[in-house]
Amino acid sequence: MTHIESFDSMEDAFAAMEAHEVAANSTLSPGQIALRDDVENTRYWAQAVPDADLIIYGIAQPSFLVKRSADFDVDSNRARGYVTGTAYSAAVPDGEYGDTHVSQIVPVTPDVFRLAQEKGWPDWSALFLQEHRDLGRALAAAERISLGRQD
Repeated sequence: MTHIESFDSMEDAFAAMEAHEVAANSTLSPGQIALRDDVENTRYWAQAVPDADLIIYGIAQPSFLVKRSADFDVDSNRARGYVTGTAYSAAVPDGEYGDTHVSQIVPVTPDVFRLAQEKGWPDWSALFLQEHRDLGRALAAAERISLGRQD
């Protein structure tokens, strides 16, 4: 659910944004840290948004690719927890380029990403259908691995 805050000044807003970023970075799972810190390889991720009946599937590009066209400090952005790339979903099947904070996502394998793509980027409720159960199990396993659990 979205939370809206109001501020008396832009300085207050930026201070709150920085505080939220610090809090988010302090709770990263081992998998999220690995995703943030792998600046040399293409990585894949997923973000469950059950309140919107959505799953977002993404590609995090290596920093050297992002630097070719970025108008921001790519290394600082990554160090603050943001990965840059393209995100896909049932709502945006052609993808949308942008940044995502690693606290909101879990890394997935290229095979899991391709499976989601082949199935047309299934949304949250679709994972409970028989034809998407394999993807649902793969996403659940990716989350357990990201948390450092082997159960």
